[in-house]
Amino acid sequence: MKVARFIVLALLVFGVLANVVPVKHVQAAAPTVPEDLEMPRYFPETGFWIQGPFRRFWETQGALFVFGYPITGVFQQDGYWRQYFERAVFEYHPEKAGTVDEVQLVRVGAWRVSGREKEEPFRPVAWFPDTTDRRYFPETKHSLAYGFKNYWDRYGGWRVFGLPLSEEFTEQNPPPPAGDGRSYTVQYFERARFEYHPENRGTPYEVLLGLLGWEYLQARGAPAEARAKQDATLPPYDPIRKRQYGPHVGYGFNVAWRGDNDGDAFNQRTMELVKGAGFSWIRVQAIWRDIEPRPGRYDTHALDRIIDAASRNGVKVVVSVVKAPAWADPNGGIPADPAPFGKLMEFLAKRYAGKVHAWEIWNEQNLALETGGHVDVGRYVRLLKEGYQGVKRGDSKAIVLFGGLTPTGVMDPSIAIDDVEYLRQAYAYNNGEIKRYFDHIATHPGGTLNPPDALWPERPGPGPGWIDHPSFYFRRAEQIRQVMVENGDGAKQVWLTEFGWSTANQAPGYEYGRYVSEQQQAQYLVRAFQIARSQWPWAGVLLVWNLNFSTITQPSDEKYPWSVVYADWNPRPAYRALQEMPK
Repeated sequence: MKVARFIVLALLVFGVLANVVPVKHVQAAAPTVPEDLEMPRYFPETGFWIQGPFRRFWETQGALFVFGYPITGVFQQDGYWRQYFERAVFEYHPEKAGTVDEVQLVRVGAWRVSGREKEEPFRPVAWFPDTTDRRYFPETKHSLAYGFKNYWDRYGGWRVFGLPLSEEFTEQNPPPPAGDGRSYTVQYFERARFEYHPENRGTPYEVLLGLLGWEYLQARGAPAEARAKQDATLPPYDPIRKRQYGPHVGYGFNVAWRGDNDGDAFNQRTMELVKGAGFSWIRVQAIWRDIEPRPGRYDTHALDRIIDAASRNGVKVVVSVVKAPAWADPNGGIPADPAPFGKLMEFLAKRYAGKVHAWEIWNEQNLALETGGHVDVGRYVRLLKEGYQGVKRGDSKAIVLFGGLTPTGVMDPSIAIDDVEYLRQAYAYNNGEIKRYFDHIATHPGGTLNPPDALWPERPGPGPGWIDHPSFYFRRAEQIRQVMVENGDGAKQVWLTEFGWSTANQAPGYEYGRYVSEQQQAQYLVRAFQIARSQWPWAGVLLVWNLNFSTITQPSDEKYPWSVVYADWNPRPAYRALQEMPK
């Protein structure tokens, strides 16, 4: 949250900027944007994620009820990407990419009954005419009837389960984890075993799939890394879609830090506060002009301290890289030649591979004071392209974020460009090439004095002031998301790399802070996370502005009252509320 940004907002409210023209097409209510079903979902019950095409198939073909929980990560077996579930094994078929058949179930039913063809339940039965309750399959010379038929028809039929390979018969299950050791009426299909559970009579769980995923895993095995429990705070790299997601939702803080020789104790105390709140992410800024004062000569001793502190404490890091050296741009803004920036990002990504998990390319680039005095969308797109390519050369699995946009309705490139309009222009630039050069979008939705559920015009805040434009609201993020969807980029996440509420603020332009009490700050932050968890399936990491700037600044600094701890490091009500909220 920068001083200049909120001065712009204040001037907009009081009508001081004579040439400001709010963008009319962003005044409409934020739409309800559907979830992209390929986004990651974590299952603490087994410690694994589902994402990409496997998650889409799981969600649309019966989900937990049919397939059970994931029991491995994604790995290659028999020439295919596979993931094991309790009751099935998913397999990705690249030759079917883009069709309904790109994910198929492995024929674990056929594997399970191989060699049993002469047993009574597997012998062919005579043809009979179909009825509403019974059906004959000439392809396998077996039938399907009553409850099993209803389940087969309802949850995917031949495409999901395959054709029947037996008649109904009684069979004893194996012991855990592949079964419960009890006997059930069962029927085998190419990709499944149906079981009748009389103890569930009268419920949707009368018919369940047998645990053939577990049986197949016991028989075939999987690499140790595929069976190891996965990090709950960061999904694994998706080798099918070649994408690194963030979690839904990640919990983080923007933190003050020190890079001098006496900074280690300060940084460690900061890490303890982060972990003490139950959070696992931080965001810091790296100043390009300090790291590369001369072309090609890098000095990272200060940045090393905070990143090493985070790594020692198991805290994940987002780094925003800003402010060009004078040799690259005399105004410290986005340089005309972005090539040196690409080299910088390659160096940094390689140096901090595995320690920095996301690189945010610039900060609030729709604000002139952040870009050298003039907002230029094309210049930023070129910078983002170079930065993305540099990061991926240095660390192919690191996340690259489109730099966080500052919420504003101003339309004057010498001051600022409306954030929603800026994003539209970025997508339109050079036939939309920007989509290839970031993994997810960052934004900095402002709350000013408005509760997190409010939004102009259909649900305005209480005032006074700062209510008559959607940029004054936390839910501005929904309008950023809508632009992504309009441009076919709905598979990417939105990360809130700065958001929060200031209490009473002494800095000009932040007068709204006097209308937010410490208790309201706490309530609003908790509610913001609740909204992201329950209403924004596209939300990635949320980074509160801020944790502890109060410990290094004076009350006259605008950053001071946003902090969730006091100047003496003791927790404010907001910190306690964030610490206690469910995660």
